[in-house]
Parts: sequence; structure tokens; C-alpha cells
Amino acid sequence: MANSNDPVWTLKRAQEFYNISVWGEGYFEVNDQGHVVAKLDKHTDIDLIQVSKEICARELSLPVLIRFPQILQARVKELDAAFTCAAKKYNCRLNHIPYYPIKVNQQRTVIEKILASDVKDIGLEVGSKTELLVALGLLDIHQGRLICNGYKDRAYISIAIYAQLMGIDVFIVVENLSELAIIKQESLALNVSPKLGMRVRMNSVASGNWQNSGGRDAKFGLDSKDILLCLSQLKQWGCNDWLHLVHFHMGSQISNLEEFKLGLSEAMQVYAQVISRGFKLSCIDVGGGLAVDYVGMNDTGYFSRAYSIQDYADIVVNTINHFCENAKLPLPTVITENGRAVTAHHAMLITNVLEVESHNHLDQPMISSSEGDPALHELGNKFVRAMNENKIIELQQIDAFELLINDKFLNGEIDLEQRAWAEAILRRCSTTSHDEGDISCGIDKYYCNFSIFQSMPDVWGLGQIFPIVPLTKLNQTPSTKTRLHDLTCDSDGQIAQYAVDGELKDHLLLHDLHDDCQGYLLGMFLLGAYQEVLGDIHNLFGDTHALNVEQDEQGELKFTELEIGDCVNEMLSNIHLKGQLIIDRCQQRIGQMGISSVLTNGMIDEIKNALFGYTYLDSIDRPAHRIKR
Repeated sequence: MANSNDPVWTLKRAQEFYNISVWGEGYFEVNDQGHVVAKLDKHTDIDLIQVSKEICARELSLPVLIRFPQILQARVKELDAAFTCAAKKYNCRLNHIPYYPIKVNQQRTVIEKILASDVKDIGLEVGSKTELLVALGLLDIHQGRLICNGYKDRAYISIAIYAQLMGIDVFIVVENLSELAIIKQESLALNVSPKLGMRVRMNSVASGNWQNSGGRDAKFGLDSKDILLCLSQLKQWGCNDWLHLVHFHMGSQISNLEEFKLGLSEAMQVYAQVISRGFKLSCIDVGGGLAVDYVGMNDTGYFSRAYSIQDYADIVVNTINHFCENAKLPLPTVITENGRAVTAHHAMLITNVLEVESHNHLDQPMISSSEGDPALHELGNKFVRAMNENKIIELQQIDAFELLINDKFLNGEIDLEQRAWAEAILRRCSTTSHDEGDISCGIDKYYCNFSIFQSMPDVWGLGQIFPIVPLTKLNQTPSTKTRLHDLTCDSDGQIAQYAVDGELKDHLLLHDLHDDCQGYLLGMFLLGAYQEVLGDIHNLFGDTHALNVEQDEQGELKFTELEIGDCVNEMLSNIHLKGQLIIDRCQQRIGQMGISSVLTNGMIDEIKNALFGYTYLDSIDRPAHRIKR
């Protein structure tokens, strides 16, 4: 446990303590000034404190979502290079094509940057009619690869076939048998031979929060009977040549690679069985599942992983190559759909601490009290003497004292001043009577300028753990046990679990702010996967400001793709309330009160500014101001 007198605290220790070296995967480090830096190409340092200063210089308030497109593209390249390396290692000519599942992060800038990655081939995977149209708008007009998953109506299928007519290489993956007849009708009407895939419902199951894509009760895919019926139907139509691909997906964030290998082996058996029935498959889509080590523990926990990207590629390539050699089958093209591992690292949130509620009761003066109730006063003074003499007070005694305080107040035997005096003693007892390893006491509340439900919804919904690190003072020993709370009026609006120093804890060690939060910024990392698309509008907090931070060939920082966050009026439109109605009602009330015209104009202007202002607290000292018109 780090403490304020720790003589061995160093920058290296700071990286280890916050697990940066593991979850950062070379993209984030600590510089000599004790600031967190992003390494866009794993070489050049981008000081995040400097980034935040430049953002504020543009009069943007925190919180701000920062995207690093070069990290995004580096992840695509790293994944593809791992498969190239694995093919060489196992001496096989296996071709790999990464497809990006846009449900993971559907932002235009994210998809465009992924498609512009420096890899030979790349495609998009869509799971709905809307996502299909997004892909049609973003794929390069001279090329394009698409996989169409998800439940499909006639319009979805028709547009997918139109995409093929536009020169896009399209796989339509059959999720249930009812889709086949529609595919046939639409294809024959347009005189097109579609490229079909079959999604296999796996019996193999991976462990974790996202494992229900596998197993007999999985939502998607064809079971053994359905597979046979699908093959039979295609044969009856004389359309064997339509089927090109077998697809399976065991779930997101698979932390144990052995579980994935088991599912892959099952899929290869299905692949061989389909070929044995006269179908010439050319591809196997192994889905997603490549995990991100959010907690930096390199194990098989739900939010970690016990393998590297290269280990993952090795398992896929070796398993498929070995199977095909033994079964004397041609090697298929391997398709992956790893969205989480590609996007997670590229986005982070910078926010500021607004206020601290300190529980360091030893530093707080106690309220004086007249004797009041003799029994309570005598017991309280006994505890004070014990604390002054550094004696241990048993937990049972503390609990009994708390019960006594409550009973006497409820019965009217002590007044508010006497209760405050006794509670101050109780808090000091709770702080001093536990050993250093007991984290149930003495935890300060750091109130931060963001909404968990908007920016980190998986914390609330799934108990997800994300890396959180102070962006400054990392050359100083953190000594204050803290728990982070957001702006929402909800008890769930707090982060209750943190990964630090190789452990999971219910507090985060940060620096003592002495009631001065100015300039103390926190970075919340690995938010690039799912968080934006799942964020909700609890308390009507909207999207934060967002921008891309890139570095040009001369080493200069470039701030691009600035997206101004939601203003209040935009959030009101989500609940079908017009801002003008608020202004009209306020003007009516002001008229009834007979307020002067000068004050009236000032009040209405302030309300209008607030309607078009940021939904978060302004981190710059100024009155209500507009971020949008």
C-alpha cells in the first residue's frame, strides 16, 4: 500500500501501481514530469495535461472525450500483423481479413479511420438495416467488403443484394431459416447469385459477462437440425454455389483462450461436414472475442485476459491449419470480427474533480457539547481518552456506541448538538480503530464532472472496471483513499471497484487535494468500445465534447473532428419538450410578478444561454454561455 511517507515511490512505481504498463499495451506511459502521456506510434509522447490545456484554451469545458485515431489504426495493423506472423510460424498460406463490427463504435470518424488503416484488406460487419446503410455511406466507392449479420427483413436483404450489384463483396449470413426464402426471391428477381454464410449455434460456451452468444440457448444461429435443413433447401434449389462461409461467435471479451480454441475446433467440424455434403466453402468467420485487459492483471478474470494478440492469432491459425491438414481440406480464408480489441484503447475521457468530501476525521475539529446525557457523555469521553492513548477500540464497542446515539436521539434524550458531538467521536473511532488494510473506513468522496451512465455505462450495467489514473502528480505519492462519484442524482452514480497495484479494491488511491481541486484531472481509459453507443441520458446529461488528437509528420499536434457536446435544448428534444415552451412560461410568470424590464431581459437571456449551454458543469469560471445556437 502506497502512503505519504513511501520512500520508494518513483515514476516506474506509479506505472506499476496504476497498472499502466499492462493495460496501456505501450500506448500510455508516465513522463518525467509525472504526467500521463499517449504514445500514438509507441514512440512519440503526447502529454495529456498539455492536451487538456489546449482544449481549455479553445474555451471548451471538461469533460471531453479524446480519440486517438493513430492508436485505432495501429491496433488494426497489430492484429493483421499477428496473423501474418502466425502463418509464417506454421508454414501455411492462410489468408486473414479483419472485419470491423460497427456496433462496437458507430461514430463516423471511427469507421473512416479503421477503413483507412494500412492493411491489405479490411471490411465492415453490420447487424441491422441501419448499420448496413451506414456502411454504404462510408465504404470507398472503388472497393468494399461487407458481412451482413443479424435478423433481416425483406428491405435489409434487398439492400444487401443491391450492395453486391454496386461492386461490394457482400456475405449475407443466414441467422434463421425464414430468411432463405426471401433471399431466394430477391436474388432471382435481380438475377444475382448471392454469397451466403451460415451462423452456427455453438454448443461450446466461453465464461464471462458476454458469453451468451454461445451454447444451445444462444439467441443467434442455426442448430444442427437447422443447418441440415438449410443445406437441403439450397440443394433442392440447385444453389449449392451460393454458400461460401461458416460463421460462429462465442461472445465478447473471452479471457481464456482455451475456451475459444474449443469453440473453433467445433466450428471446424461443422465446416468439414458442410464440405462433405457437396458445398465448396471458402471462408470461416471466427467472430470476435479477442479480449482487452482492462484491469491489467493478465489472468482469466472477466475483465482481463491471459494471452497476447499474437497468442490469439497463433491459436486460430494453428488450429485451422492442423485440422485442414488432417482432413485433407483446402485452407479457408479466415475472417475475424474483433471490435473491442481494435477500438478500446483509442478513446479516453478527461474530467476534473469538482469537490472533495473528506473522511479524514482526525484532522477535523469536533463540535463541543455540554454534558447532556451523562451516560453518552461519559462513554464518548472514554473513547476520546482511548484514542489519545492510541488504544484499540473494538468494533463491537463502536457499534454499541452508534446504537446508543441513535436510540437517545429518537427518544428525544439528546439534542442535535449533542448528537453531532457524539457522531464526531464515532467517526474518529471508525478511522483509527481499523488496521491499514481495512478499506471500509476513511474513504474520501471525489465528485467528478461527468455521468457514469453516459460515458461509462458498463460500470453501472455490468460492473465493468476501467483504468482510471490522475493525469498529473504521478511523481508524488498518492495517499488518499477515494471513491469517485459523478454528477447524477443516483446512488449508482459512483465507481465502486478499481484495479490498482495488481488487485481489485473498492477505493482508488489519489492525491490529497486539501479542498483545492483546481487543475487535478483524471483520465478514464479504454472507453473506445461500446461506451458511446450504450450511453444514456440519466438526469439529461448528454454527449460530452469529443475530438480527435493526431500528430502530423512534423510532430505537431492536430485537433480535428471536434464534436461539440449536447446542449440542454438538444436533451429536451429527446423527451419531446421544446425550449421555447420554457421561455414562454418563464415570461408569463415574470409578467405576473411585475419585475422590471431590465431584470426581465437579464433573466430571459440567462435562461436562453442555459438552454444552449453544456449539460455538464462549466470547468471555466464564467456565467451561463452558449455552446450551440
